[in-house]
Amino acid sequence: MPRIRRILLLGHTHHDVGYTNSPRIIDRMHAEIVREVLRLAAADTAAAGAPDRFRWTFEVARPVLNFLRSATPGEVDALAAATADGTIAVTGGYLNMTQLPDLPEFEAAYRALERIRDAGIPVRTEQHGDVNGIAWGVADTMLDAGLDRLVMALNPDHGRAPLTQPSVFWWEAPSGRRVFTLLSTHYGFGEEWGIVDGDVELAGQRILAFLDGLEARDDYPFDTAVVHAGNDNRWPTALFTRVVRHWNERHPDRPMETATIDTAMDALAAQATDDLPVLRGEWADWWAHGHGSTARDVAAYREARRFARSAREAFRLAAERGEGDPALATVLGYRRGPVRLRDGAELAEAFDRVDEELLLYGEHTWGSWETYSKPHSHFTASHHNAKAGFAFGAWDLARDLNVEALYRLAASGDGAAATASGDARVSGPAPASGVLIANLGDRPRREAVEAEVDGTRRVTVVAEVPARSAVVVDAPAPEPSPVTGRVIEAGRYRAEVDPSRGGVVSLIDRRTGRELIDPDIPHGLGAVVIEEVTEEGRSHPIFDNPKNFNPAFPGPAFDRVHAGSAADPAVTETAAFTRIHWTTELHGILTATHTLTLYRDLDDIDLAVHLAKPERFGPESVFVAFPFSVTEPEFLLETAGAVFAAETEQLPDTSKDWYSIQHAVGVRGRGTAGNGDDAILWGTVDAPLVQLGGFQTGEWARTLVAPAGHVNSWVMNTLHFTNFPASQEFTGTLHYRFRPAHAGGLRDAVARFGADLALPLQARAYTGPLGR
Repeated sequence: MPRIRRILLLGHTHHDVGYTNSPRIIDRMHAEIVREVLRLAAADTAAAGAPDRFRWTFEVARPVLNFLRSATPGEVDALAAATADGTIAVTGGYLNMTQLPDLPEFEAAYRALERIRDAGIPVRTEQHGDVNGIAWGVADTMLDAGLDRLVMALNPDHGRAPLTQPSVFWWEAPSGRRVFTLLSTHYGFGEEWGIVDGDVELAGQRILAFLDGLEARDDYPFDTAVVHAGNDNRWPTALFTRVVRHWNERHPDRPMETATIDTAMDALAAQATDDLPVLRGEWADWWAHGHGSTARDVAAYREARRFARSAREAFRLAAERGEGDPALATVLGYRRGPVRLRDGAELAEAFDRVDEELLLYGEHTWGSWETYSKPHSHFTASHHNAKAGFAFGAWDLARDLNVEALYRLAASGDGAAATASGDARVSGPAPASGVLIANLGDRPRREAVEAEVDGTRRVTVVAEVPARSAVVVDAPAPEPSPVTGRVIEAGRYRAEVDPSRGGVVSLIDRRTGRELIDPDIPHGLGAVVIEEVTEEGRSHPIFDNPKNFNPAFPGPAFDRVHAGSAADPAVTETAAFTRIHWTTELHGILTATHTLTLYRDLDDIDLAVHLAKPERFGPESVFVAFPFSVTEPEFLLETAGAVFAAETEQLPDTSKDWYSIQHAVGVRGRGTAGNGDDAILWGTVDAPLVQLGGFQTGEWARTLVAPAGHVNSWVMNTLHFTNFPASQEFTGTLHYRFRPAHAGGLRDAVARFGADLALPLQARAYTGPLGR
């Protein structure tokens, strides 16, 4: 008798917000899919318990949430009844998310599930398709949201699965709690095997071969197999039920039945053995290299998150302190304050829109299916415009909310004023003019922050701001004219720049005498490095088909060259900092302007790199290099809701060539976990991708080989075959902050450093009342 004695056929559509059509069309149509599923369920004539009864799973929650906004009471009752009798299941993932979203975004997504549960619809399982990973900290957030089962119908293109597909294991969260996890087959088999189109002969052959493969495995202890009947944005039909009837006529010893994901996971959980594998750590996403395909859009999305978080905290703090009488503008101006104050309902609606736009951008669909075959088509351009619109829509709304929140915060309080010129106490809010700086965190902070004053002039202010408060400081005077020089000293550091090597070639911590930069490489810290395929590498199969950038075809081999210049750097000295500027270029490829700032009384070091890069096609990457001098390094990376050690705290065969982080990385030498300033804290504001220990593109490594403490910010790349843009141009500024740190307690320090970058001091030119 066969060991696999039960086959569960899972009807669903794979939810892409775009890809097969414009996101503007797809997102709305998925809500209509809910109505079509209800119609198909009502039209089904099979008996309630029949194996070929139409059953359906909504792979993500968003279409059901959108359906509930416009559904009639009868439609809501029909959906609730269909979930109660097992005809339909609704899953708990908002969309098929990437590793871009931070923890507050995931928390907002899970809060939205209450609207579904309030309608009498249970939500028990989270299901993902396509994406190759999920941030480790999300596992705890899932469990807190009442989701203790996860299904990953992983698409292995451009990567590897952590175990053989399918496999079942426990994914252990940072807290030690566990999520029951099905690493399923690629969801696209539903179309490839002819199942969704009711091709009973092809489906029978493919399913039989699949079952024979399961039978031959010693590591699959279940008598139940799950088979997907879905593909990208498929309009639901009942054709897959034909496959059930045809199969059961021919294979009565291996009966097949339709199922929802909830009943499938119930069946697997009932058979789970005590020795089921337990995997702990980050599910690092191979597909995350796509985050480097749209550098400008990703930077705008990340700034929108910061604005949104700041706005929420500032509104909350203003309400706690007592609302005052904010200064109002008379023009709806970008650089001005609010013209009116929104009431609570308006604010709630605006924040909901920001959450929605952020989640739509953090979803996994970047572009159309013809981004590479037809990169200049109107469809490709329209799709990118719609996707970018989510990032910039969130940016517009969140920035506007943040401006109003800061003005309300400034005017809130009991009427005592605090200004940079003293602590004068007056009755009623005092007028203030200068740079408003808000610290919305729960501890005092002394940091550098930038603001725009006088319309266009940008200034850097070093401010000390108590926790949960705002101050106004005088705007700094214009900076003096720079002088030429290659060496600067300020506070704790001495730095030397060599433009011919692209960046900083020596950075001494004068407190300890430690050299922070690896001297044995051709480029300096902050150098822009271009990565292109070598002449020999042009025989690589990637040039036959860009899909061949994957583990089956290691490589190709790359040349790497850094931008450089013979021009002398410019040095600017102020009372608060010393700053050095230098320019570099690669003729016909890009130009860069680099700015390194050392502060007189801060440990932070800031680097800004302004890039101007025209569009180019073909495989290429752009990095900003941080070759830190740390031997035998261990890397601690901030992901959503957790900090993990690269290699040792991630699932097997997950991405080690590159990582998508939130903001922070800690680097320390192994064996130095207890003493001294022998580690580095590094943070990125705009670009989330990093490669560790050197350049790793195309290694497809099963083990992270990182002999040096290098952190390479992988700003952009075009190593894709669909979905992501085939070329990229970029003009903009990337911001980084780093400093020496203690190796002991580095994990907690990484979390704090990342939190500070996620909610930085907020600064803007301001004239108006200032309460205490």
